[in-house]
Amino acid sequence: MLSALSTILLSTLRMGTPLALTALGGTMSEKSGVTNIGLEGIMTAAAFSAVVGSYYTGNPWIGVLAAVIVGILISAIHSFVCITAGGLQNISAMALVMLADGFSAVGINVVFHTSGNSAQVNSLSSTPVLAGIPVIGNFLSKLSPFVYLAFIMLAIVWYILKYTPLGLRINMVGEQPKAAETAGISVAKIRYFSVMASGFLGGLGGAFLSIGQMDLFQTGMVSGRGYLALGAVIMGKWNPVGAFFAAMFFGLFEAIQIYVQMIPNFPIPHEFIQMIPYVASLIVLAGFIGEAKGPAANGKPYSKFVNLR
Repeated sequence: MLSALSTILLSTLRMGTPLALTALGGTMSEKSGVTNIGLEGIMTAAAFSAVVGSYYTGNPWIGVLAAVIVGILISAIHSFVCITAGGLQNISAMALVMLADGFSAVGINVVFHTSGNSAQVNSLSSTPVLAGIPVIGNFLSKLSPFVYLAFIMLAIVWYILKYTPLGLRINMVGEQPKAAETAGISVAKIRYFSVMASGFLGGLGGAFLSIGQMDLFQTGMVSGRGYLALGAVIMGKWNPVGAFFAAMFFGLFEAIQIYVQMIPNFPIPHEFIQMIPYVASLIVLAGFIGEAKGPAANGKPYSKFVNLR
């Protein structure tokens, strides 16, 4: 029993970490008033870039750096289209998802001369330095450094949004951009920062999938996790702590379905077991969190000269 609980907890942290990191990024973006359903694309491009960085340098931390740079660059494009040009945010985000899918599909052919999996690279799947800690060291050492980084990012994002002038500006821009501009706050600058922060965090989430959880890139490996992360933002009611633990909640049910599939001769077909995380998320979103209201200006283009919508 204890072994099963330990296995599920370990798997929950592994499954939930990329969602949690990406959900924190989505929270930052949407709190400033910019919808970012392009998190899926950020994770895809970042996962591929992390493997490329590790492949060419042999250093997985360079892969992480490559991932966050690509995540920020994609978010910069989204920022320009939505903030500077006043474009439709959902259309821009979906276009970037398609761009990221194309980027990774072409890139894997160019770099690795294959259309499925990349070559195996050095990864960050464990943290051996923690093995010496009494009692729990063996458990902690099995977790990727990304797991600990996720909790650090949670503390940073929570503190910024709750206790800093920057966080106050982000919240004000997301609720009343006209009032913020009148008070001398640059709506564009705050939104650029927030969206690019989402690219940074989404980049970490994508990097975890390829070099934290595995040691290669697979076409389609993100598999809707960016959308689940956005669901965690909504489930967490645009609160970084709520979004983080909603993502871990999704990770728990994914861990459960993986564990159940490992049970010999389990009578329920695997296809139904694989539905568990998605069904659980739908039930919770539909029936248990109440009406979720995001920031008032979320998804609405803004100009200091005229409110575009």
